[in-house]
Amino acid sequence: CGWHLSWGTHTVPSEYGDYHNWSELFHLLNHTYTYCEFSLDENVKRVILFILYLVIFVVGLVENLLVIWVNWQTRGNKSLVNLYIINMAIADLGVLLSLPIWMLEVMLDYTWLWGSFLCRFTHYFYFANMYASIFFLTCLSVDRYVTLTSSSLFWRRHQHRARHVVCACSWVLAAAIPFLEVAHMQLVNTGEPICIFMAPFETYDEWALAVSLATTTIGFLIPFPIIAVFNVLTARFVRRTKPESRKHCLLIYAYIGVFLLSWLPFHVVLTLLTLEGNHIVLHCTFAHLLYFFYDIIDCFTLLHCVINPILYNFLSKNFRSKLISAVVKYIPKDHGGQKGADNSSSSTQHSIVIPPRSDPHPAPSCGVGVHDLPHHGCFCTPKLFLTPSPAHGTAW
Repeated sequence: CGWHLSWGTHTVPSEYGDYHNWSELFHLLNHTYTYCEFSLDENVKRVILFILYLVIFVVGLVENLLVIWVNWQTRGNKSLVNLYIINMAIADLGVLLSLPIWMLEVMLDYTWLWGSFLCRFTHYFYFANMYASIFFLTCLSVDRYVTLTSSSLFWRRHQHRARHVVCACSWVLAAAIPFLEVAHMQLVNTGEPICIFMAPFETYDEWALAVSLATTTIGFLIPFPIIAVFNVLTARFVRRTKPESRKHCLLIYAYIGVFLLSWLPFHVVLTLLTLEGNHIVLHCTFAHLLYFFYDIIDCFTLLHCVINPILYNFLSKNFRSKLISAVVKYIPKDHGGQKGADNSSSSTQHSIVIPPRSDPHPAPSCGVGVHDLPHHGCFCTPKLFLTPSPAHGTAW
């Protein structure tokens, strides 16, 4: 994402050359545009960013690895939304794996030490996984509602094939979109090497506006209404068919709220910074604050990598049951020397209570399990397999 780096009638000073930079050089602008007599400490910001990156990386890495591992143990089961959630966890994991380089870059004052290839590839890998996470979350919202409410025989017969096709198309689309920006990522030497977006000089304003609007449209304006509408419809269906399921409805509404809080501030700031200068004029102090806090706001979009596994997996009793079962398999058994000790040990080992499953196909771990939701007519059909499922976004 990027925009014209100007402030009112002031433009990027000539000491930076003919290139126009993006978020990586905002810290330079904070030192350049000092006529507002407004001072903010860049060193403090870098420390805060590093801590946020580190916490999100460690917690998100553990959560998403557990989601992938547990659902891989039950991969043989045909589930309601398992495919979407496991792909979303993989995409979130891809976003998180980019963070170590961002952490080092921030602590090195945005100096890039990893060469031209990684300058482009790291940005591409990050953005592709970010979009994929958003797409899978959107598909999950639609699929869950359709499966709960549809009694179509055609859907029951072709739902699993359709999910595979949708997931494949989501990955292809997510892989194609970042080329719009990454094609112009370059390593520039301005005393120290910096990985930046080199927008075409003659058409910079048009480029900046096009890329920023595309980011907001594809990453928020299209997916958010879909996520909101289908989750609201799902909550109403659940409340209508199972009036006592207020807790489940609140969880469904939480899906909407988390996506909104994760992405809305970022896209609002992105749009304002894109339009500032040529299209709108912001107060100097306000513009300075937007530029300064942009990196931190951008960092908070990464919280979806931490919250998604919780909402769509760990809050599900079925997922927690599968997690316990998977862990128990790897607990070493204590074999005593005496038969009595063996029997006692065996009895102790088997005293761990695992919730029984009368249904050979367990409920989906998507926050609201299928067995937690009211059954529609099609749920009683033995040919329909409704089973487990796992876990964005996102961030730019």
